[in-house]
Amino acid sequence: MELITSEAIAIGQHIRLFRDEMGVTQSQLAARSGIDENRILQIENGEISITDEFVRILTALKSLGSKGAEEYEVFLAKDWEHVERPNFSNPQRNILEFAEEMLRQITEFLAEEERPWPLKRQLERQRAAIETSAAYLGKISHQIAFIGEVGVGKSTAISFLYGLLDPVSVDSDLREYVVLETGGGHTTLCEVNIRRGPGLGIVVQAQSDEELRNLIGDFCAAVWLRRKATEGQKNDSVNVSEEVQRALRNMSSLTVKRERNAQGKPVARDQALELADQCATEEEFRARVVERMNLEQRTRREIWIEDTGGKTAMQQLRKLFRDINNGRIPDIPLPTSIDLLIPEFGLELPGLAISVVDTKGLDEIAVRADLDARLKDARTHVVLCSTFNQAPSTSVQLLLDHLRNAHGIHVNAGKVSVLALPRNDEAMAVKDDSGESPIDDADGYELKRDQITRTLASGDGALSGVPILFFNAKKDDAASVREQLLAQIVRLRKSHEERLLDECAAADEVVRNHETQAFTAAVQEVADRLSHFLGAHSSLPPRIRQPSQELIEAMHEVRSASTIWAMTRRNGEYYNFSVSHQVGAGGARDALLRSRTWFDKLQGVLDTLKQDPHLMLAQKTIQQVEANVDGWRRAFADAARMAAVETYRGPLGADATLWSKCAAQWGKGPGFKNRVECIIRDWFEVQIELNQKLEIAIASRWEEVLVRPLGRLSGESVSDLRENNPVANVAGVK
Repeated sequence: MELITSEAIAIGQHIRLFRDEMGVTQSQLAARSGIDENRILQIENGEISITDEFVRILTALKSLGSKGAEEYEVFLAKDWEHVERPNFSNPQRNILEFAEEMLRQITEFLAEEERPWPLKRQLERQRAAIETSAAYLGKISHQIAFIGEVGVGKSTAISFLYGLLDPVSVDSDLREYVVLETGGGHTTLCEVNIRRGPGLGIVVQAQSDEELRNLIGDFCAAVWLRRKATEGQKNDSVNVSEEVQRALRNMSSLTVKRERNAQGKPVARDQALELADQCATEEEFRARVVERMNLEQRTRREIWIEDTGGKTAMQQLRKLFRDINNGRIPDIPLPTSIDLLIPEFGLELPGLAISVVDTKGLDEIAVRADLDARLKDARTHVVLCSTFNQAPSTSVQLLLDHLRNAHGIHVNAGKVSVLALPRNDEAMAVKDDSGESPIDDADGYELKRDQITRTLASGDGALSGVPILFFNAKKDDAASVREQLLAQIVRLRKSHEERLLDECAAADEVVRNHETQAFTAAVQEVADRLSHFLGAHSSLPPRIRQPSQELIEAMHEVRSASTIWAMTRRNGEYYNFSVSHQVGAGGARDALLRSRTWFDKLQGVLDTLKQDPHLMLAQKTIQQVEANVDGWRRAFADAARMAAVETYRGPLGADATLWSKCAAQWGKGPGFKNRVECIIRDWFEVQIELNQKLEIAIASRWEEVLVRPLGRLSGESVSDLRENNPVANVAGVK
């Protein structure tokens, strides 16, 4: 069998593109190139590996006047040794070619042994920075992730913004018009990804067997508790989330039947509760529920749709999504994520592949691990959604604060935006400071934008640069809002492009001026001063707050006892609340707090260097060190996060006594959450050995991500620094 490479497929696609741009038919191209028309069809479809026929076809297209084919031939002939060959349509292709050439020059420079070490160290750092930015720009995939509380209208907004609508529907109810299922909250079962695909269809990622069994166990335990609720349990109730419960009931055919009694009054008959009443033990009940689900038959993961008349393709997609989202298809498993595949989706930014993520709604204040992954992903623009009147909601402010204080991410560089979702005439109800009403919706949006900006700018003002958007699905132009969101992806890429060009310019300055004694002396002086700073400030600053504090505060803010109950049944690891994730966030927050003064002092040194007239020749060197500071800060926070997770996750998960004690608090009357909080707080208080282990691990990360990189720039030996200034500060750690 012939091995077809991705490069051959890409070349075939570009040949078709160039031919279409010229308005040339396959038969015309066959006549000009001397290659059989069927062979050209196979090449364009990516069915043939690379041969000399590819060159002949490109030559024929060039002769027909295709400028694209001419550029593409030059592109294919170029050797890429230091940067992975990008896609020809990548919008930063020329920038990446420039980076490739600069990296070649750096490699040649570093190969010369007699080069002064300050310049070599500088170029080594710049090479690493250029490679990092080039790797980012070389990839073309990006996500726009919508995050918000349950019921704010995310799914409706996404459906209208991205054309997920039934084109023939005339129903005034938006819920009957959009593809994504909407309601009053707790509707979307899991994360939904909308992306480009070869056809119209749905791909399901199934829940793991372990988590599925846990969810079924939670559902059965909750029903069993209702069967014989004690007096102490009547003040609290536990259950899985409404959307999960609905899917599990449909999968097991144990729904709540709505009927009328003999008197004609409506009554609800819970078939799950009826089945529980027939069982002697909870274990028997759970086994019978699992049996009814026919899990071994739920093996289908993909369903494809053809528009063959009758219902439109979007109508079919809408029904199919709802059936999967509610567990109504017998051979589809309970999903952990659902992908909607749509041909030609996300093509508005040429050369990039844009997908959209509808996250599962926030129903607790605590930041979930799945949302945190979106927040810190450098390729994702996050859209924080609020209802219009509540914008910016408490959860939006919490997430923005989390971005800054747990990840060290700037919120005004294309990473995040706030989307307020007005309904009906809410925009017209806004009042200005004098009590006057707006003249139209656009005026109301501006008044609301001022209010949101003032709220976000309160305190230190670090959130004032967040873009604020508005979208009323019934009234507003979807294309305009969609364009504003895509502009944030462009900003994300632009920031990496600017960083790459700055690093290349600084490296070029070193290469061009390396023989100038004054330049080398200036770079040496910068290195000496950084060395002096590091010699005085290499030790790890003391801890400011315990990582467990984040966990305790998050538990206190959780609204539903069911969330804490489910977490205790899983030894601390529940998708809606992960103990190790919260401890990791606490470790990162402490890392940013304890290193703040260190970074402020380093910035002071850099400011002094920038103002020194004797160091004008080394300005680009100083600027690039300064540009690295944010990356070092984030790297230290991430390293501390991982250290905290690695330190505590194993012991927490293995302590069956801890979780048994926590779970046993259910049924003892009001205050279940408070009792569990106290037990977990007490557990951390006595973990002296683990706390010391974490501090040693963070000290090691401090040296690895801060001391060593700065030491390499200044020429200091890290071992020498350790002798004079120990990096570990573990004395008195609790």
